[in-house]
Amino acid sequence: MSSKHVFSMSGKRPSFEEEGVTDVEVVVTKAQSEGRYSIIRSRWLSTFQVVPHLHQEHSETFYVLDGQVEWTVGGETHVLNSGDAIYIPPNTVHSVKVVGGKDMHTLMIYEPGGYEEQADYKMNYTKEELQDPEVKARIRKLGDFHPVE
Repeated sequence: MSSKHVFSMSGKRPSFEEEGVTDVEVVVTKAQSEGRYSIIRSRWLSTFQVVPHLHQEHSETFYVLDGQVEWTVGGETHVLNSGDAIYIPPNTVHSVKVVGGKDMHTLMIYEPGGYEEQADYKMNYTKEELQDPEVKARIRKLGDFHPVE
């Protein structure tokens, strides 16, 4: 497969919604990067948080565009502000919560790509169906999301 350049124009990108997250844009899709990564821009609401978990296959890099977010990665906790970033390799336990009472804007690089595929799959279910443990398990498996107690 040969590489092809991609222009990603604001307002013309695919988008989706997630619980606690809004204004999501897929800046570069898995298909556009030939599977290498997905780049996602989003706004995390002031109440957003994610329990400790890991990804067996994926790394994540988050760059804070605006706001504040507290990351705990590998047992180390830091508050990140605009201009700060965190790289999380596969098999690393991490959790996150927005702090400071305001929404946080971020750019995520998800490697290898495919984050948008999980979100698209999830949108096929109703809110009620998403509460079903079997449906949750399928979505977590597809998203390489493994909660850690």
